[in-house]
Amino acid sequence: MAVTQISDIYNPLVFNAAVDEAATEKNRMLQSGIIVASPVIDAMASQGGNIGEMPFFSPLATTEPEYTDDDPTHLGTPAKITDEKMIYRLAKMHKAWSTMDVARELALKDPLTAITDKIGGYWSTQIQKRIIASAMGILADNIAADGSDMLKKISTDDAAAVTDAERISADVVLDAAQTMGDAKESLVAIAMHSVVYTKLQKQNLIDYVATSDSKVMIPYYLGHEVIVDDGLPAVAGVNRITYTTILFAKGCFEYGEGKLLIPSELERIANAGYGGGQDVIHTRRNAIIHPRGESFISGNVAALSATLAELALAANWNRVMARKNVNIAFLQTNG
Repeated sequence: MAVTQISDIYNPLVFNAAVDEAATEKNRMLQSGIIVASPVIDAMASQGGNIGEMPFFSPLATTEPEYTDDDPTHLGTPAKITDEKMIYRLAKMHKAWSTMDVARELALKDPLTAITDKIGGYWSTQIQKRIIASAMGILADNIAADGSDMLKKISTDDAAAVTDAERISADVVLDAAQTMGDAKESLVAIAMHSVVYTKLQKQNLIDYVATSDSKVMIPYYLGHEVIVDDGLPAVAGVNRITYTTILFAKGCFEYGEGKLLIPSELERIANAGYGGGQDVIHTRRNAIIHPRGESFISGNVAALSATLAELALAANWNRVMARKNVNIAFLQTNG
Protein backbone atom coordinates (compact mmCIF):
# COMPACT_ATOMS: atom_id res chain seq x y z
CA MET A 1 0.00 0.00 0.00
CA ALA A 2 1.33 3.45 -0.93
CA VAL A 3 2.10 5.73 2.03
CA THR A 4 1.82 9.50 1.76
CA GLN A 5 5.01 11.24 2.86
CA ILE A 6 5.38 14.92 3.75
CA SER A 7 7.71 15.29 0.79
CA ASP A 8 4.86 14.20 -1.51
CA ILE A 9 2.65 17.14 -0.52
CA TYR A 10 5.16 19.85 0.47
CA ASN A 11 5.39 22.79 -1.90
CA PRO A 12 6.84 25.82 -0.05
CA LEU A 13 4.71 28.47 -1.73
CA VAL A 14 1.45 26.56 -1.33
CA PHE A 15 2.34 25.41 2.18
CA ASN A 16 3.30 28.88 3.48
CA ALA A 17 0.18 30.50 2.06
CA ALA A 18 -2.05 27.79 3.52
CA VAL A 19 -0.46 28.08 6.98
CA ASP A 20 -0.88 31.88 6.93
CA GLU A 21 -4.53 31.53 5.91
CA ALA A 22 -5.23 28.96 8.62
CA ALA A 23 -3.48 31.08 11.26
CA THR A 24 -5.64 34.06 10.29
CA GLU A 25 -8.91 32.14 10.18
CA LYS A 26 -8.34 30.53 13.58
CA ASN A 27 -7.24 33.72 15.35
CA ARG A 28 -10.24 35.01 17.32
CA MET A 29 -8.41 38.15 18.37
CA LEU A 30 -7.64 39.04 14.78
CA GLN A 31 -11.19 38.26 13.67
CA SER A 32 -12.66 40.34 16.51
CA GLY A 33 -10.66 43.41 15.51
CA ILE A 34 -8.43 43.53 18.61
CA ILE A 35 -5.40 43.08 16.36
CA VAL A 36 -4.94 45.29 13.33
CA ALA A 37 -2.59 43.93 10.67
CA SER A 38 -0.69 46.67 8.89
CA PRO A 39 1.66 46.74 5.88
CA VAL A 40 3.57 49.49 7.70
CA ILE A 41 4.22 47.12 10.62
CA ASP A 42 5.06 44.36 8.13
CA ALA A 43 7.77 46.63 6.74
CA MET A 44 9.11 47.33 10.24
CA ALA A 45 9.27 43.60 10.92
CA SER A 46 11.23 43.11 7.69
CA GLN A 47 13.79 45.89 8.04
CA GLY A 48 16.35 44.04 10.17
CA GLY A 49 17.26 44.32 13.83
CA ASN A 50 15.00 43.29 16.67
CA ILE A 51 14.22 46.60 18.45
CA GLY A 52 12.75 49.66 16.77
CA GLU A 53 10.67 52.81 17.15
CA MET A 54 7.04 53.17 16.16
CA PRO A 55 6.27 56.90 15.87
CA PHE A 56 2.87 58.42 16.63
CA PHE A 57 1.33 61.85 17.10
CA SER A 58 -0.19 62.67 20.46
CA PRO A 59 -3.91 63.53 20.35
CA LEU A 60 -4.63 67.22 19.81
CA ALA A 61 -5.28 69.23 22.95
CA THR A 62 -8.96 69.91 23.62
CA THR A 63 -8.43 73.37 25.13
CA GLU A 64 -10.88 76.11 24.30
CA PRO A 65 -10.32 77.77 20.91
CA GLU A 66 -9.40 81.39 20.35
CA TYR A 67 -12.19 83.78 19.41
CA THR A 68 -11.66 86.04 16.44
CA ASP A 69 -12.06 89.81 16.49
CA ASP A 70 -11.32 92.75 14.18
CA ASP A 71 -8.03 93.87 15.81
CA PRO A 72 -5.12 93.16 13.37
CA THR A 73 -2.63 93.23 16.25
CA HIS A 74 -4.24 90.19 17.87
CA LEU A 75 -2.37 87.16 16.57
CA GLY A 76 -3.39 83.58 17.11
CA THR A 77 -1.09 81.20 19.00
CA PRO A 78 -0.62 77.87 17.21
CA ALA A 79 -0.79 74.79 19.40
CA LYS A 80 1.96 72.22 19.22
CA ILE A 81 1.51 68.80 17.61
CA THR A 82 3.74 66.42 19.55
CA ASP A 83 5.59 63.64 17.74
CA GLU A 84 6.33 60.75 20.12
CA LYS A 85 7.32 57.11 19.81
CA MET A 86 6.63 53.63 21.07
CA ILE A 87 9.40 51.05 21.25
CA TYR A 88 8.71 47.55 19.93
CA ARG A 89 10.67 44.30 20.01
CA LEU A 90 10.50 41.80 17.17
CA ALA A 91 9.75 38.17 18.01
CA LYS A 92 11.74 35.72 15.91
CA MET A 93 10.07 32.33 16.30
CA HIS A 94 10.59 28.79 15.02
CA LYS A 95 8.83 25.47 15.51
CA ALA A 96 9.42 22.08 13.91
CA TRP A 97 7.46 18.84 13.75
CA SER A 98 8.61 15.41 12.65
CA THR A 99 6.70 12.89 10.57
CA MET A 100 5.82 10.94 13.68
CA ASP A 101 3.93 13.94 15.06
CA VAL A 102 1.71 14.23 11.98
CA ALA A 103 1.53 10.59 10.90
CA ARG A 104 -2.16 10.24 11.75
CA GLU A 105 -3.01 13.33 9.75
CA LEU A 106 -1.26 11.94 6.67
CA ALA A 107 -3.90 9.22 6.48
CA LEU A 108 -6.64 11.78 5.89
CA LYS A 109 -8.14 12.54 2.51
CA ASP A 110 -6.45 15.96 2.30
CA PRO A 111 -3.14 15.68 4.20
CA LEU A 112 -1.91 19.15 3.18
CA THR A 113 -4.98 20.80 4.69
CA ALA A 114 -4.65 18.64 7.80
CA ILE A 115 -1.04 19.66 8.36
CA THR A 116 -1.44 23.35 7.50
CA ASP A 117 -4.54 23.64 9.71
CA LYS A 118 -2.65 22.17 12.62
CA ILE A 119 0.39 24.40 12.11
CA GLY A 120 -1.75 27.46 11.40
CA GLY A 121 -3.68 26.75 14.59
CA TYR A 122 -0.42 26.47 16.49
CA TRP A 123 0.75 29.92 15.33
CA SER A 124 -2.68 31.42 15.99
CA THR A 125 -2.48 30.14 19.56
CA GLN A 126 1.04 31.53 19.99
CA ILE A 127 -0.04 34.99 18.81
CA GLN A 128 -2.91 34.93 21.29
CA LYS A 129 -0.55 33.82 24.08
CA ARG A 130 1.77 36.73 23.28
CA ILE A 131 -1.12 39.20 23.39
CA ILE A 132 -2.28 37.92 26.78
CA ALA A 133 1.27 37.89 28.18
CA SER A 134 1.85 41.44 26.90
CA ALA A 135 -1.42 42.57 28.47
CA MET A 136 -0.38 41.07 31.81
CA GLY A 137 2.97 42.87 31.59
CA ILE A 138 1.10 46.12 30.95
CA LEU A 139 -1.09 45.43 33.99
CA ALA A 140 1.94 44.67 36.15
CA ASP A 141 3.55 47.97 35.08
CA ASN A 142 0.27 49.79 35.64
CA ILE A 143 0.03 48.51 39.21
CA ALA A 144 3.70 49.32 39.89
CA ALA A 145 3.95 52.72 38.21
CA ASP A 146 0.53 54.20 37.38
CA GLY A 147 -1.64 53.68 40.43
CA SER A 148 -3.66 50.78 38.95
CA ASP A 149 -5.74 53.21 36.87
CA MET A 150 -6.44 50.49 34.28
CA LEU A 151 -7.75 47.99 36.82
CA LYS A 152 -11.03 47.33 38.63
CA LYS A 153 -10.24 44.84 41.40
CA ILE A 154 -12.94 43.23 43.53
CA SER A 155 -11.13 39.97 44.30
CA THR A 156 -9.91 39.23 47.81
CA ASP A 157 -8.12 36.37 49.56
CA ASP A 158 -10.53 36.16 52.48
CA ALA A 159 -11.07 32.85 54.22
CA ALA A 160 -14.86 33.23 54.03
CA ALA A 161 -16.90 31.89 51.12
CA VAL A 162 -16.83 33.91 47.91
CA THR A 163 -19.81 36.23 47.57
CA ASP A 164 -21.52 37.57 44.45
CA ALA A 165 -19.93 40.95 45.20
CA GLU A 166 -16.55 39.37 44.44
CA ARG A 167 -17.61 37.66 41.21
CA ILE A 168 -18.00 39.00 37.69
CA SER A 169 -21.12 41.04 37.01
CA ALA A 170 -22.32 43.66 34.56
CA ASP A 171 -21.66 46.40 37.11
CA VAL A 172 -17.99 45.56 37.63
CA VAL A 173 -17.37 45.03 33.92
CA LEU A 174 -18.77 48.51 33.31
CA ASP A 175 -16.60 49.85 36.13
CA ALA A 176 -13.53 48.35 34.48
CA ALA A 177 -14.54 49.86 31.13
CA GLN A 178 -14.98 53.23 32.84
CA THR A 179 -11.25 53.35 33.59
CA MET A 180 -10.99 54.38 29.92
CA GLY A 181 -13.42 57.27 30.38
CA ASP A 182 -15.31 58.26 27.25
CA ALA A 183 -12.96 56.09 25.17
CA LYS A 184 -14.73 52.98 26.52
CA GLU A 185 -17.09 53.00 23.55
CA SER A 186 -14.25 51.57 21.46
CA LEU A 187 -14.25 48.30 23.43
CA VAL A 188 -15.17 45.32 21.26
CA ALA A 189 -14.04 42.16 23.08
CA ILE A 190 -13.66 40.66 26.52
CA ALA A 191 -11.25 37.79 27.24
CA MET A 192 -11.91 35.60 30.26
CA HIS A 193 -11.00 32.32 31.91
CA SER A 194 -13.42 29.44 31.32
CA VAL A 195 -14.41 29.46 35.03
CA VAL A 196 -15.61 33.05 34.70
CA TYR A 197 -17.31 32.26 31.39
CA THR A 198 -19.16 29.32 32.92
CA LYS A 199 -20.43 31.58 35.70
CA LEU A 200 -22.00 33.88 33.10
CA GLN A 201 -23.39 30.90 31.17
CA LYS A 202 -25.14 29.61 34.30
CA GLN A 203 -26.77 33.01 34.68
CA ASN A 204 -27.89 32.92 31.01
CA LEU A 205 -26.01 36.15 30.37
CA ILE A 206 -24.20 35.08 27.20
CA ASP A 207 -25.74 35.92 23.82
CA TYR A 208 -24.75 33.89 20.78
CA VAL A 209 -24.55 35.41 17.30
CA ALA A 210 -23.99 33.37 14.15
CA THR A 211 -21.15 34.26 11.81
CA SER A 212 -22.04 35.45 8.31
CA ASP A 213 -21.80 31.88 7.00
CA SER A 214 -23.83 30.56 9.97
CA LYS A 215 -21.16 27.94 10.67
CA VAL A 216 -20.03 29.27 14.07
CA MET A 217 -21.90 30.83 16.99
CA ILE A 218 -19.87 33.65 18.58
CA PRO A 219 -20.55 34.40 22.28
CA TYR A 220 -21.14 38.01 23.39
CA TYR A 221 -21.44 39.65 26.81
CA LEU A 222 -22.67 43.24 27.18
CA GLY A 223 -22.13 43.66 23.46
CA HIS A 224 -18.50 42.52 23.63
CA GLU A 225 -17.28 39.43 21.79
CA VAL A 226 -16.18 36.85 24.36
CA ILE A 227 -12.82 35.12 23.99
CA VAL A 228 -12.44 32.19 26.39
CA ASP A 229 -8.84 31.29 27.17
CA ASP A 230 -7.51 29.39 30.18
CA GLY A 231 -4.17 31.06 29.51
CA LEU A 232 -5.60 34.05 31.36
CA PRO A 233 -4.25 34.13 34.91
CA ALA A 234 -5.99 32.15 37.63
CA VAL A 235 -3.74 32.92 40.59
CA ALA A 236 -4.25 30.84 43.71
CA GLY A 237 -3.89 32.73 46.98
CA VAL A 238 -3.99 31.21 50.44
CA ASN A 239 -7.79 30.93 50.36
CA ARG A 240 -9.06 31.89 46.92
CA ILE A 241 -8.28 32.12 43.23
CA THR A 242 -8.10 35.51 41.50
CA TYR A 243 -9.14 35.57 37.84
CA THR A 244 -8.06 38.36 35.48
CA THR A 245 -10.47 39.38 32.73
CA ILE A 246 -9.35 41.77 29.99
CA LEU A 247 -11.40 44.21 27.92
CA PHE A 248 -9.94 45.11 24.52
CA ALA A 249 -10.76 47.93 22.13
CA LYS A 250 -10.69 47.65 18.37
CA GLY A 251 -7.13 47.99 17.08
CA CYS A 252 -5.48 48.09 20.50
CA PHE A 253 -2.73 45.78 19.22
CA GLU A 254 -0.80 46.38 16.02
CA TYR A 255 0.53 43.37 14.17
CA GLY A 256 2.99 42.80 11.39
CA GLU A 257 4.86 39.86 9.87
CA GLY A 258 8.36 40.25 8.50
CA LYS A 259 9.51 38.64 5.28
CA LEU A 260 11.65 35.57 5.90
CA LEU A 261 14.31 34.16 3.62
CA ILE A 262 13.00 30.65 4.31
CA PRO A 263 9.58 30.68 6.07
CA SER A 264 9.42 26.89 6.01
CA GLU A 265 11.53 23.98 4.88
CA LEU A 266 11.55 20.22 4.84
CA GLU A 267 14.51 18.43 6.41
CA ARG A 268 15.29 14.80 5.66
CA ILE A 269 17.29 12.95 8.31
CA ALA A 270 18.16 9.76 6.45
CA ASN A 271 20.03 8.10 9.34
CA ALA A 272 17.31 8.60 11.97
CA GLY A 273 15.73 5.44 13.33
CA TYR A 274 18.84 3.46 12.46
CA GLY A 275 18.44 4.43 8.84
CA GLY A 276 14.65 4.25 8.70
CA GLY A 277 14.59 7.96 7.94
CA GLN A 278 12.71 10.91 9.34
CA ASP A 279 11.10 13.98 7.80
CA VAL A 280 11.07 17.24 9.81
CA ILE A 281 9.08 20.26 8.73
CA HIS A 282 10.26 23.64 10.02
CA THR A 283 8.17 26.82 10.16
CA ARG A 284 9.32 30.30 11.14
CA ARG A 285 7.69 33.64 11.86
CA ASN A 286 9.11 37.10 12.53
CA ALA A 287 6.34 39.14 14.10
CA ILE A 288 5.69 42.46 15.80
CA ILE A 289 2.73 42.20 18.17
CA HIS A 290 2.57 45.55 19.93
CA PRO A 291 -0.05 47.32 22.09
CA ARG A 292 -0.79 50.93 21.18
CA GLY A 293 0.27 53.43 23.81
CA GLU A 294 2.98 51.27 25.36
CA SER A 295 6.73 50.92 24.90
CA PHE A 296 8.54 47.65 25.35
CA ILE A 297 11.65 48.94 27.13
CA SER A 298 13.41 45.56 27.41
CA GLY A 299 14.26 46.01 31.07
CA ASN A 300 14.58 42.27 31.57
CA VAL A 301 15.07 40.25 28.38
CA ALA A 302 17.74 37.56 28.25
CA ALA A 303 17.96 36.75 24.54
CA LEU A 304 17.10 38.15 21.12
CA SER A 305 13.33 37.77 21.47
CA ALA A 306 11.15 38.17 24.54
CA THR A 307 9.62 34.98 25.92
CA LEU A 308 6.05 34.79 27.18
CA ALA A 309 7.32 35.06 30.75
CA GLU A 310 9.36 38.15 29.87
CA LEU A 311 6.40 39.78 28.13
CA ALA A 312 4.49 39.53 31.42
CA LEU A 313 7.11 41.43 33.45
CA ALA A 314 6.44 45.00 34.61
CA ALA A 315 10.12 45.86 34.06
CA ASN A 316 9.71 45.51 30.30
CA TRP A 317 6.85 48.00 29.81
CA ASN A 318 6.24 51.72 30.07
CA ARG A 319 3.06 53.59 29.17
CA VAL A 320 3.68 56.48 26.76
CA MET A 321 0.10 57.63 26.12
CA ALA A 322 -2.58 59.00 28.43
CA ARG A 323 -4.72 56.33 30.13
CA LYS A 324 -7.77 56.76 27.90
CA ASN A 325 -5.64 56.28 24.78
CA VAL A 326 -4.39 52.87 25.91
CA ASN A 327 -7.44 50.88 24.93
CA ILE A 328 -7.25 47.98 27.38
CA ALA A 329 -8.97 47.58 30.73
CA PHE A 330 -8.63 44.91 33.42
CA LEU A 331 -10.95 43.28 35.93
CA GLN A 332 -9.93 40.95 38.76
CA THR A 333 -12.58 38.81 40.43
CA ASN A 334 -12.89 35.61 42.45
CA GLY A 335 -14.99 33.97 39.77
